[in-house]
Amino acid sequence: MEFRFTPEQERFRQEVRQFCRENVDPDIRKRLESRHEEHDPTLYKKIAERGWIGMQWPVEYGGQGRSHVDMAIFYEEFGYARAPTGRYTGSVVFVGESIIAYGTPEQKAYFLPRIARGEITCCWGLTEPDAGSDAAALRTRAVDKGDYYEVTGQKIFTSGAHLADVGLFAVRTDPTRPKYHGISLLLIDMDSPGITLQPLITLGGWRVNVTILDHVRVPKNRLMGEENEGWKHVLTTLGLERAGLAPVGLLLRTLDDLAEYMRQQEAAGRRVPQAHWDRFAELATQVQAARWLSYRVAWMQDSGLPDFAESSMAKVLTAELQVRVANLVVDVLGLDGLVRGEAAPLDGLGEQLYRSCLFHHIGGGTMEIQLNAIALQGLGLPREPRPART
Repeated sequence: MEFRFTPEQERFRQEVRQFCRENVDPDIRKRLESRHEEHDPTLYKKIAERGWIGMQWPVEYGGQGRSHVDMAIFYEEFGYARAPTGRYTGSVVFVGESIIAYGTPEQKAYFLPRIARGEITCCWGLTEPDAGSDAAALRTRAVDKGDYYEVTGQKIFTSGAHLADVGLFAVRTDPTRPKYHGISLLLIDMDSPGITLQPLITLGGWRVNVTILDHVRVPKNRLMGEENEGWKHVLTTLGLERAGLAPVGLLLRTLDDLAEYMRQQEAAGRRVPQAHWDRFAELATQVQAARWLSYRVAWMQDSGLPDFAESSMAKVLTAELQVRVANLVVDVLGLDGLVRGEAAPLDGLGEQLYRSCLFHHIGGGTMEIQLNAIALQGLGLPREPRPART
């Protein structure tokens, strides 16, 4: 692996950076505050016009034939600009990349160009009220009715379901099989009769959803991958999500803004404790390590190498760093770090980070699940034997 970018990748980075300067204005988050979702349709349309939605897909499917490293560059720059990319990840990474990985030729030809043009957005429905970390315990049922499936069940924490046109849902097609079998994946139109959404507002301030499916009819040609063997596809989809560099871009921006604030405090005669500078230096070093680990995952994807353990490593490291950086911001700002609004230091960044950072310990798989993946797939450690029943 080369620890440097090609000239073409450097030019692409500058192009994305310039786009963010011109299109991600300072007021964009104020406009989004009442929507409870980091998605701006105007910005999303401009991204589509540049061909950056699904940029890594083949040209015949609406992409630009770029690499996953290119997409990682896009994510890093958009994260640094604090640009809202809510429906980008759901559409491109969760659903689009899954269609590339295990969709039929017909599904690729129909869905991918429409996603790339920004005509449809997507969401991912896996978690259930009684199947969170143990996602394979899902009970949403899809009954074979001949030329269609009839789906009944409930999903929870479905990000962007209220804005999505299509959802990729994990369902149980054969309840008689062992837990990790009998699972299938279906592409379901979100305006289908029988779908009801109930909003859930997170501590971080954005909306997720309870998704209720009541005898929803899904055509057979919406089956993704192998029927009853969909768990392996679920693992593929989760691995794709964990490789994103958006958290690293945001961390880099936060550290830059915090460094400038501390320098301003020092210049004004308000001494910043040395302990804060020491923590800052340590975190800056670890964020750089997370950055290169995330780029390694993208490079492994481009090289066709198995990356499940490495993507979990990147997820664990960036999630932990977001908590630690949020804590440092609040410690540096003191009581002002708990204030929101225009008068707050750093535009209220401390308060917002402090509320939202714990989400990353849970979303996309809890830290415990990630550590298990690292231990089993990455280090080859044996599972702890279950205690004998008495």
